[in-house]
Amino acid sequence: MKKSRKNLLVATAAFLSLSMSLGMPEKSRAGQDAVLPPFHAPIFFPVTEGSASRLPGATLLPNNPAFDFQGVPGWIQGKKYTNQMGVTIPKYEILVIKGSRVRDNTVTIPAGGIYFDSSPARGEVPMTGSADYFLGKKYYFVDYRARIVVRKNGEVDAKHWTGVGNHLYRLLSPPIPKVVPNPVLTWRTYDGVSIRPWAVTQRWEDSHQSWANQTPMTYLQGVISKTEKGKVFYRTLSGTAIGQEWWATRKEFFGDATEGQTFKTPDGLVTIGKIHSSGKNGTVSVTLHPVKGRVRHFVLRDESSPSLPESSSLRGRMIAIDGPLAVVLWPKDAVRDHKARLWVYGGVREQRTNAFFGTLKGWKYFPIACPIAHHIGGMIYNSRPLKLSAGQSVPLFGRYAWLKLVSVQGQKVLFEVGSHNQWTPLITKTGNIDSVFGQGRAVHGILSTLDTTRLDLDPAVSTIQKP
Repeated sequence: MKKSRKNLLVATAAFLSLSMSLGMPEKSRAGQDAVLPPFHAPIFFPVTEGSASRLPGATLLPNNPAFDFQGVPGWIQGKKYTNQMGVTIPKYEILVIKGSRVRDNTVTIPAGGIYFDSSPARGEVPMTGSADYFLGKKYYFVDYRARIVVRKNGEVDAKHWTGVGNHLYRLLSPPIPKVVPNPVLTWRTYDGVSIRPWAVTQRWEDSHQSWANQTPMTYLQGVISKTEKGKVFYRTLSGTAIGQEWWATRKEFFGDATEGQTFKTPDGLVTIGKIHSSGKNGTVSVTLHPVKGRVRHFVLRDESSPSLPESSSLRGRMIAIDGPLAVVLWPKDAVRDHKARLWVYGGVREQRTNAFFGTLKGWKYFPIACPIAHHIGGMIYNSRPLKLSAGQSVPLFGRYAWLKLVSVQGQKVLFEVGSHNQWTPLITKTGNIDSVFGQGRAVHGILSTLDTTRLDLDPAVSTIQKP
């Protein structure tokens, strides 16, 4: 009981902190003909119905995984990065293996069963000078396209994960009349970030059945039509999703630019034209002349709104991207005295969800959105199954890591993971090689989802220190 109350307090504190971006609650709209989640106005992201991109093996969890909190040797663990807003965020690189099985002296890992996870300690948004690390390399966060996905007539039960947007729900506790009138759901992202239980904003289609008015804390919201034993049926249930992101490998400039100033980059020229600073909202003319491609002109508008940089529409007026070049205005009062505070980025690339990561073949990218649609991580996963025989080593993520199957004896497996000519301790396991290497939000979420605080989850798992 104490543990449950502690978990509930942790969840409550988390979603209260997230709600700061969503404003004050509105009156309930239960019983309306058009049953939609009670989103606040303005909504920072577009709302669509239907499904979002799915990850292979999305509902799989590591089965009795071996945990190595030291992480893969040479990978980033707790590296601190301070953005232009003065916010310092630790960064982590995680390796997860799930869904693996041993058969005929061979280990098979399904598509989506092994992934790298860039896991910042909190959410990231553009227009802040934020950066993340992917495969050891720093990338600056330029822009992204997020949305709220609404699924109609969905079912959530206690045995299966239900996907909505890029989120997964499962019933943790059914409604208890006069105690907890609404069902309690457990929630997680595809990479494992989770708070258990998660207080999804819920209301009943029939406003007389239960609570008619709940504060919409995040974009994870549902309208309940009916319940059965072990099941809850939703007229609508929502989640967030990210379809594409833009990342830059170089920050060419940050500061106050003046009219006529030109920035020469390996990708081409960026010229600052007319800066108009009279009135409430100034404007900045920008010309991007890439080495390859046509010249393009943009007029960026210095918006003033407390919803920046969350608002997709406002960001669109303050960010110019053309191929490998980008210019981003400072998110508030960028234009003053005929100067414009801005970033110039080079090496910009668009990374689409479920597309190959850069030039890596066989490895695809999947961004992770939090309940208010901030970027909270990025996965690079195997798009094809992997098979290993005893004594075989396979490169992972373009040789950023290696997985070595040392021996197989029936269902007993001995394996190790390495990078940069360093290896983890040898791990022995029975039946699979499911494991988690590193720390970060996703790792703690996996622990929470597995509902344990013990680190020795499987007594059959042990590590062997090499001499």
